[in-house]
Amino acid sequence: MKLLRRILWILPLFAVAGQAATVAAGTLLELRLRQNLSSYSSKQGQAIRADLIAPVRVDGHTLLPQGSLLSGTLTEVKRIGWGVRNLRASMRLTFDTIALPDGTTQALKAHVASVDNARETVDESGKIVGIRATAPMGHRLAGVTRNIFMWDPLLQLVLTGSTAAVLRFPEAEISFPAGTEMFLALTAPLEVDTTWSTPLPRLTDDAADRERLLSIVHNMTVRTHREKNSRPGDFVNLILLGEPDWIERAFTAAGWIHADKLTKSSGWMSFRAVAEAKPYPRAPMSGMLLDEKPAIFQFSKALNSYSKRHHLRVFDQPEAWNRHPVLAASSTQDIAVTFSFSKNRLIHVVDRNIDNERAKIVNDLAFTGCVDSAELIERPWVPQSTQNYTGELLATDGAVAVLEINPCRTPLRTLDPGPPMRVSGGRLQRLGRQVMLTAGNDFTFNNPIYQAGKGIQFLFRRMLGREDRTQPARTGLVERSQRSTDIAPAAPTASLPD
Repeated sequence: MKLLRRILWILPLFAVAGQAATVAAGTLLELRLRQNLSSYSSKQGQAIRADLIAPVRVDGHTLLPQGSLLSGTLTEVKRIGWGVRNLRASMRLTFDTIALPDGTTQALKAHVASVDNARETVDESGKIVGIRATAPMGHRLAGVTRNIFMWDPLLQLVLTGSTAAVLRFPEAEISFPAGTEMFLALTAPLEVDTTWSTPLPRLTDDAADRERLLSIVHNMTVRTHREKNSRPGDFVNLILLGEPDWIERAFTAAGWIHADKLTKSSGWMSFRAVAEAKPYPRAPMSGMLLDEKPAIFQFSKALNSYSKRHHLRVFDQPEAWNRHPVLAASSTQDIAVTFSFSKNRLIHVVDRNIDNERAKIVNDLAFTGCVDSAELIERPWVPQSTQNYTGELLATDGAVAVLEINPCRTPLRTLDPGPPMRVSGGRLQRLGRQVMLTAGNDFTFNNPIYQAGKGIQFLFRRMLGREDRTQPARTGLVERSQRSTDIAPAAPTASLPD
């Protein structure tokens, strides 16, 4: 039976001919790169490929199924090098062909809209622009300190040396390993001649089993609470049916990793990640409890920025389904780091549309082939708008995605990092670049007049009670077009327990 299910999943999602439809311009396609890319060593004209990891659905029909392959070219790439000609790295990826699971190919016109969880930005033309190496918080604070003591060259030298010993100069070249995810925006309509059926069946069609499933959902606590002060945290928006080691293998196959425990050491690493604009994919999460119990798993998926990541916590539950454990999970996506004036500390900002993260996890796990069945079950008793413990607004439709996980011993798709790629120059070049960029920064952005203006702006924002984001959030990209999934809602005839 398990082999049959796997074969049915591999077989091309059952195309239905004769139902031509249009994917409108502006539609976002969620991709995962198949190869490493680097502004330092990748060459213009290099072929690129990426998998479509989220289905594109229009009016209830899947027009572009998960697993479609997109091909294109690296049409532009600039590296920083010695920091003389370019202060920022950049690259432009042009995807022009999509191959559907039945082997048909179509031309498309699109440009990159954003890179998921990246410190890099994307301009309106689709060019990916790297960070300025002198922009991270640590380097800026060091510059302010040097300005304060500009009258004493010896003290400036000591401060420069001590800062360099504690905080490293960030590597600002763009480096995207295989598995990097991004959003592509269609710039012209895409006509498709085939629609595709839903690959994931419902959990059960048995009336008694369905009543039992709804009872489990109805009786489950819907929200976590912070361990320190019992303030309300994240919503439980996923239920995972299967053994814990199955679930661990499924998330590993999808590119998720375990988060570190919160210690003094991991706290220091988190500070350095913010100050140096460096990645810390295993960054710890704040302690959350569900039914007064801590999470058994804390999974995270990031790229190269501490400020942005997908993450979830998985909790044990007392119930069982088909003799396997039932586990509850709460998930959100961090999209920025903000200095909270009300709390006088840095906090993470989350994507307020938390249903996006629910769909993200469903798509990630389905893409591995480690999900046998899935269903979206409504919970009308869950508030659709509320706040978390930091005061941020959260919006949801209240539904919970229930996934039946298989043993996942041989995933259909796993992330292959590929051969290593050189992402920066040698030590001499890095030192020379640091000197050149620091000198240029001190002349333009770190002079006393500019810093005085920034200080006045900071005080003004504080008087008005506005938050100060140290990293720009990805504004509205997915909120405008919520992630699609190929899972069906619960059967409309199902009744909720009293």
